[in-house]
Amino acid sequence: MTSLSPSHLDVIEQRFLAMTAGPQPLTLDCAALGCGLPDEELPLDRVRVLLLKRQTSWVSKDAVWKELVRRAHAAPEPWTTIAAAMMMPGLKHIAGKLGTRFCGDRNDLDSEIREGFLQALDVADVRSPKIFGQLYWAAFRRGHEACNSERRRAMSRSELADTAIDARTADGHPDLVLAGAMLSGVITPHEADLVSDVLLDHGDRSTAAKRRGISRHQVAAQLNTASRHLADYLLGGPLRPAA
Repeated sequence: MTSLSPSHLDVIEQRFLAMTAGPQPLTLDCAALGCGLPDEELPLDRVRVLLLKRQTSWVSKDAVWKELVRRAHAAPEPWTTIAAAMMMPGLKHIAGKLGTRFCGDRNDLDSEIREGFLQALDVADVRSPKIFGQLYWAAFRRGHEACNSERRRAMSRSELADTAIDARTADGHPDLVLAGAMLSGVITPHEADLVSDVLLDHGDRSTAAKRRGISRHQVAAQLNTASRHLADYLLGGPLRPAA
């Protein structure tokens, strides 16, 4: 599933391009870093191209990334955004590699990849070698975990939908079944609305989260809880009052 709105990765890239455009783009003093880097101050978009070149040594790349980490720790804005943008080719590669396995909104996957990178950046130790690799694999792991979580949620949604379909002949439309579960105290009105919005109407979790002023992770947790209670209710299991 692909959203039409710009993803978190797209937004970062747009901000970076704005920072490096115009007559006074943001720069990095490569001469001060040494380590085989050009003996001059370069615009950040040119530094990113330099980092992507195969002939650029790991020593040179590491010198740049150590400086990016130091600056991101000292001045999160704009350097956190800049660091993420400098990693953008790698982050986009991760998104493309994992995208075929992610059955939800691709913006959600991009968001998880970004969060994995940013969390690793926040705790990165500039004394560690090859920081670039550590940050890349942290983003990859977060994306991989998101794929696994989304697959489990999809299976849960499928099981709930199958159970609801089986219950139609006895209890009518799924929305009526949902209303019955709510009136019986199995789920709360909030949970019923969320299940109807996301699981029955196939709404997007990110949109549902924004509408309710909560995070996507809270939406997922609430859906998992409601799904378990509904499954027991529809299968005639013991009723558990909603919290």
